[in-house]
Amino acid sequence: MAENGPIEQLAKIISNKIFERFHWKRVGPCDQDFGCVRQTEHKPADKPQAHTHPVDAVFAYVDPYLNKTIYLNTDLKSYKKGSINPGMIEKALTSLYKTIDCARYSEQWKDKYDTEVGQTEIRGMLFVYNHDNDYEHDFFEYFDPPKPVTGKRRPPSVNLDKLKVKAGQQIHIIEPRRIHYLMSVIADMNEMIVEGTFPKKNYGFFYPQLTYHKVLVNNDYLPATIESLTAPFLIIKHDAVIEHDDDSDQKKEVHPAGFVVYYNRPGNTELEFMYLLDLLSSYQILNLKNKIRIRVVAKERNSSIRSHFTRALEMFAFDWGFDERAKSDLYKTELQIVPIQKEFYSTEEISWEY
Repeated sequence: MAENGPIEQLAKIISNKIFERFHWKRVGPCDQDFGCVRQTEHKPADKPQAHTHPVDAVFAYVDPYLNKTIYLNTDLKSYKKGSINPGMIEKALTSLYKTIDCARYSEQWKDKYDTEVGQTEIRGMLFVYNHDNDYEHDFFEYFDPPKPVTGKRRPPSVNLDKLKVKAGQQIHIIEPRRIHYLMSVIADMNEMIVEGTFPKKNYGFFYPQLTYHKVLVNNDYLPATIESLTAPFLIIKHDAVIEHDDDSDQKKEVHPAGFVVYYNRPGNTELEFMYLLDLLSSYQILNLKNKIRIRVVAKERNSSIRSHFTRALEMFAFDWGFDERAKSDLYKTELQIVPIQKEFYSTEEISWEY
């Protein structure tokens, strides 16, 4: 079961801290229920009173490829290590798919949360925060457990057949490892802001013009989609950092505009980085003019990751026949290792604030 008291607030605190930085906004009230509009289908047989669905929070952003507002009806969970298990996940996802099934047709839900103009889509999101920071298990093995050692029983798993998600509906999961990754990205962005190498506001997330997917939103500072936050890498396009020079009483550029690529893979081989460089080139980012910083945010990274990256640059330059000047520009591509961040909160302190 979920933890009680101030611990319940931790997932809300963490989620707000994370998603605000990725240009999402929270809409409507938190911790509300709305009436079920499919009582026959959703109401438990032994429940005497009218059934309702919970809404911990709703986050919203505009998807640049779809040009529609994505509402993420979110179930915020804060658990200690031992409470995260297949039964808990299955129960949470069952409640969530029923909630978004009703939300699409509920006037009560729309009155509270449908605040944006234009096309919209309601999805579900399960956000599982591990408040004691001891959870190390691969969360998604609960859906597909590894083959057991001979003589041992297969561990329990989430029964996906019980999750009757309707056609066209989507549920996203942000689990403990992904939360640590996102918190690490934010901590690194904050550090760069303090150093004067990243702007406080003038940045957005980059989406390439693809063959079958075109960016339909005219906005310099696009939000991160849920898909980009759970992808192997995240690309940020930022403006130059401008500061006021007190001596000259004028504004000056202290860091050029460019791209920051947060990379969530171990860097085990040079081919891994070759693939990344090829993608950046196909996106018209790696053009030998842009300032590019690749920042590795992976808990398990190869000890020779810098050597692999250097060899990838050499191979890329050789394959494309770069001259010495082009090589020099290519080698300006930076690689930095970002430490993994974990948040620790005192439940007593939280209880004073909530």
